Amino acid sequence: MNVQYFFHRATGTLTYLVSDRGEAVIIDPVLDYNEGKVATTSLQQVINAVKEQGLALKYILETHIHADHLSAALAVKNALSGKTAISRKITDVYDTWLFKLNCQPLAQFDLLLDEGDELSLGGEKVSVLSTPGHTPADLTYHIGDSIFVGDTLFAPKRGTGRADFPGGSAEDLYRSISRLFELPEDTHVYLCHDYPSENEEPELCSSLSIQKSDNVMINTSVTEKQYIEIRSNRDSNLATPKLLDVAIPFNLTYQLPNIA
Repeated sequence: MNVQYFFHRATGTLTYLVSDRGEAVIIDPVLDYNEGKVATTSLQQVINAVKEQGLALKYILETHIHADHLSAALAVKNALSGKTAISRKITDVYDTWLFKLNCQPLAQFDLLLDEGDELSLGGEKVSVLSTPGHTPADLTYHIGDSIFVGDTLFAPKRGTGRADFPGGSAEDLYRSISRLFELPEDTHVYLCHDYPSENEEPELCSSLSIQKSDNVMINTSVTEKQYIEIRSNRDSNLATPKLLDVAIPFNLTYQLPNIA
């Protein structure tokens, strides 16, 4: 199995191209967005990599509905085929944000995934783990010796994703991460976000053992009560993501909202 990453510096987002025996999945692709316009300039690197390596794209996997960037899942599908996939609980997220969606219907994802579902990728299996907390519809994808965790975990020095969005829950996030901590300690943990300085590369991967020992918010010595307090205090001081009013409606409907 081969893992390639593509870093969208403007939003601090990591996209992954995972391949095995000529088949591939893309996880959390990103559109460029500026002043009401979308573009695929950054995405083209991902598309080119698939074509240059002669890979057959099977799936475009979303870990969750993102609030800080616009998903390029539909653009990838139009360019390369492949099926879009997200948690079945996306319908709950849609209902929560319906007041912002101007009556637009939920985007037609090809696959709505549940805990325990499996997809094939070459000689590997993509196992679907439900990891709610950041949102109620977060998924982790377990492929080989690696997990792709979306916003559930960040780099150990940063902690975890926030849990203060509608439907989010620090309690659920603690329990989701505790489940992940039961996996083998040498499991590779691939992150969805990092925020390096201009001349630095992102921290995109750690081992589960390092997360369990060194994560500043949640490690094996932190109780659920302690984590909820830490996470809640941190969330109370976080700003709203600057693209939230565009990103969430777009990612739920694939339609740009009218922003006054």
